[in-house]
Amino acid sequence: MDMQMAKQEADMVGEPRVLGIYHININATDLERSRAFYELLGFRMIEEFGQAGQADLDRGLGLPFTDTRAYFMGFGQRFETVIDLVEWKEPRATGKPLKMNDIGMPRMALRVKNIDALYAKLKAQGVEFLTEPQTLDFLKRLSRFVCCKDPDGVIIEFVELFKKA
Repeated sequence: MDMQMAKQEADMVGEPRVLGIYHININATDLERSRAFYELLGFRMIEEFGQAGQADLDRGLGLPFTDTRAYFMGFGQRFETVIDLVEWKEPRATGKPLKMNDIGMPRMALRVKNIDALYAKLKAQGVEFLTEPQTLDFLKRLSRFVCCKDPDGVIIEFVELFKKA
């Protein structure tokens, strides 16, 4: 038995715990349009897949039948942050993105470097922002943040953290 397998086996019998986020699901009405937006933010394609009528998946999602097309897109050298960008063929996606104060997950926040330059670059490329970057002195740290909307109105927040003097 190799070391990797031994570690996995030991982990399975160890104390149950959450290890981290596997991926964040973002539903899209137009997969290619959303892919272009997230590539603009720096996400890169990991894998493309489609799934239709896969009984175990359907049951696990609590739906009688699903037909989707999706992209796993990642960020970082080893794809430390991954989104699962999904276009639902069946059942069709419904509803509207959550507002900032709705129950659920209304936004995804990404740490960034040089927020003002990123804001200017994305705004020049037509990205819709809620405001210009704001500065916060909060929880013993200084930060700048700004929120934009993806092509379907999902709120994406960019945050740059600074050491307090």
